[in-house]
Amino acid sequence: MTTARSRGLGAEIRKLRKEAGLRLEELAEQCDWSRATLGRIEVGAKVPSETEIAIILGTLGIKGQARTRILELAEDAHKPHWWEVGNPGLPQQLVALLEFERSATEITNVSLGLVPGLLQIADYTRAIMVAGGLKDSEVESRVALRLGRQSVLTGKRSVEFHALIDESVLHRPVGGSDVMGEQLRHIARMALRPHITVQVIPYDLGAHVGLNGNQLLMKFQRQRTIVYLEHRRAGTFLDDPADTSPFVETMASLAKAALNPRKSADLITACAKKMEERHVSDH
Repeated sequence: MTTARSRGLGAEIRKLRKEAGLRLEELAEQCDWSRATLGRIEVGAKVPSETEIAIILGTLGIKGQARTRILELAEDAHKPHWWEVGNPGLPQQLVALLEFERSATEITNVSLGLVPGLLQIADYTRAIMVAGGLKDSEVESRVALRLGRQSVLTGKRSVEFHALIDESVLHRPVGGSDVMGEQLRHIARMALRPHITVQVIPYDLGAHVGLNGNQLLMKFQRQRTIVYLEHRRAGTFLDDPADTSPFVETMASLAKAALNPRKSADLITACAKKMEERHVSDH
């Protein structure tokens, strides 16, 4: 499976080859490989072994810090992911999504029905999993998995995150009014971080281009932008610029039409207060 790690390694190898003034078939011939083998490495479809990396670097005459950096990239590409430990049998699309999120420099999420996964609290996620019919034995591991994803927002290398949330999400008491109140307060707190932007798409906007479904756009330092379209039991990854560019334009258009971050924060806080008042009156 192609991952952001393997794509990043492939991009580095392709860059070094071009700097050496070699065509793909020329380097492949010097390494005594087929053109297809080297091509798969460069697009990230194959992670080269330690021996294969040594052959490439030796052929290109790469030494010193550049050699060390490429070897570290190759070693990292072979390491197991944190989410694979204790979560055997995860759908490959979910594994890919986690890897792409981890390596992205910018993420934009258009969310129509639920709070974006990267902003969910445990009880909110748990309510979604239970409502979705997930087996009791799997619920807690999936909740932990989703919370683990959020390290891309709270870790040392925090990704730039832009959430465009439909206003309907703020009024739906997932998990009950108490859980929803806490969830909305959490979004408001996260939006205070300098690398996180939250905008609400208001009811007043009426029909808009984002109504076709949830969209997750991920940008990377050197690789193509990826768009992930999520469905109930499956998802689709797009990375051809001809396919992703309309989504880039859609998200830019939505960001202009949505409430600005300050007005969005005010609305989120007001909805949180209503949920808290409803919880008190219900009890």
